[in-house]
Amino acid sequence: MRKSDFNIFLLPTMEDIEAEAAAWLSVFGREHVTDDERAEFEEWLRRSSKHSVVFENLSALWGDMEVLTELSDIAEAMPEVPTRAGKPVWGRRAFFGAIAATFALVVVGTTAYVSNQDDQLYQHASFATAVGEQRTVTLSDGSVMHINTDSVVEVDFTPGERTLRLAQGEAHFVVTKNTQRPFIVNAASGAVRAVGTAFTVRLRANKSIEVTVEEGRVALQKSVMRTEAAAKTVAEETIKAPSVIAELTAGQSAVFNEEVEEIEQMPTVELRRKLAWREGLLVFAGDPLSDVVADISRYTDIKIEIADAAVADMPIGGYFRVGEINGLLDALEQTFNLKVEFITPDHVRISQSS
Repeated sequence: MRKSDFNIFLLPTMEDIEAEAAAWLSVFGREHVTDDERAEFEEWLRRSSKHSVVFENLSALWGDMEVLTELSDIAEAMPEVPTRAGKPVWGRRAFFGAIAATFALVVVGTTAYVSNQDDQLYQHASFATAVGEQRTVTLSDGSVMHINTDSVVEVDFTPGERTLRLAQGEAHFVVTKNTQRPFIVNAASGAVRAVGTAFTVRLRANKSIEVTVEEGRVALQKSVMRTEAAAKTVAEETIKAPSVIAELTAGQSAVFNEEVEEIEQMPTVELRRKLAWREGLLVFAGDPLSDVVADISRYTDIKIEIADAAVADMPIGGYFRVGEINGLLDALEQTFNLKVEFITPDHVRISQSS
């Protein structure tokens, strides 16, 4: 029986993860950390790769804040106040949650101050999303980054160059034009170079890179570390550097690694369909069921299994909102006459209806 109240938005948000990371920073700011706390912390790190990313970022920013140790000592001394059910309503964990929220305000204020002081030329940060989460970030130069599910993007801006690294997942970039500061997104062994444009980069499981250009043009090239020469002014007309593999213009998409596969010119309707995830929608138009399941699986921890190979190639079409997996499963049963079973709350099996 399907759980009617299932919704992938119940998964932890980045705000939850940041608060938990702040709490753990407070724990390790004390002079003594118990073995149980260390074991619990290690288990927390293992639950998601995002946990270690966020924890490391906050550690670097808060490393010199002596107030962490002081607040941890206060929290250690706080008594647990039991409720009628015998469970504490306030104590060390609750206190850590409160100071995490306070420190979040400190971090935001500090970041804004640094950006203003350096005239928005420098930015060093990492942004991550959990499975099923999407996030929009405005960068220090005014460019806007839409981060898709289960993704990690590292930002390293200097006066001469705006460099980013897509460590995993997918992101769409609307780039503020600045011919003197090229905008470069590295991913695996490739890179996408732009000046002022809008494009999406997706790092696939096999480390190939899929690029879709919405506006303007981009150059596909081999990934390179920033050097002194690369940080110099680069005019738009010199975008074809020796390392450029190919160029894409608006409406084009390609997959590349060491070399570029066939460049696809997409009609406007297809381009909109491909980028619909930014609006929280997944749109399919005759896609094989196997491809639909693979795409949907990026947005949930639920395992979706196609048990019957005979239906894997069945064409599927429709609009589905990210997070509403029940809508997709209902459509498969009612519209496409497939059998959908919840084997466990975390495992769905799809087969041909008898």
